[in-house]
Amino acid sequence: MDFSVLTSDFKKQLQQQRSRLLKERDGIVKAAVAQASQTVDENISHINALLGEAAATPTKKAYTRPSKVDTIALFPKAPKGKAMSSKSTATKAATKTKLSGAKLKSAKSKNAAASPKLESAFSDLTPAQAIVQVLQGASGCIFNVDEVIAGIYGVVNADVMPKTRQKIGVTLGHCARRGEFTKVQSMPAQYRWDG
Repeated sequence: MDFSVLTSDFKKQLQQQRSRLLKERDGIVKAAVAQASQTVDENISHINALLGEAAATPTKKAYTRPSKVDTIALFPKAPKGKAMSSKSTATKAATKTKLSGAKLKSAKSKNAAASPKLESAFSDLTPAQAIVQVLQGASGCIFNVDEVIAGIYGVVNADVMPKTRQKIGVTLGHCARRGEFTKVQSMPAQYRWDG
């Protein structure tokens, strides 16, 4: 295109409009990147929490599961018929001062009802890893959420079953989107590993 036909006023207007658009574009791109980055960070944090690998994010403090050593230190068990050592009673007293009696009971009941424990064959795996192993172990078989729960947890208490169904359903969806196995049907959700 021959630009010599443009008037000087029109060229000036085009240059001003170009500089304005460039400035706006930079602002829009920065805002979009910041929003997308925050959304991605929140999604990663949520997935890590579902996988049991929660790490604290700047926006939210994630729950980290205490290790067996921490649990033993907080709640030592004395042998039957013997008194607890002074160190054990001191630890127990410190724990009770942190949580009042009502809070201690509520914390114990919430932890007990939070989620069932994985079968011993999957004890060192996350629920997502255990699900993949169950589906891979029965290649070609179709599983619904309850069958997967029975495969990784065994018998589950009816009190925690709704929350467990929700948790495992979300984990199954994430694993299917990652391509670890295939979603066969949407209602009710069914999954299969075609390995």
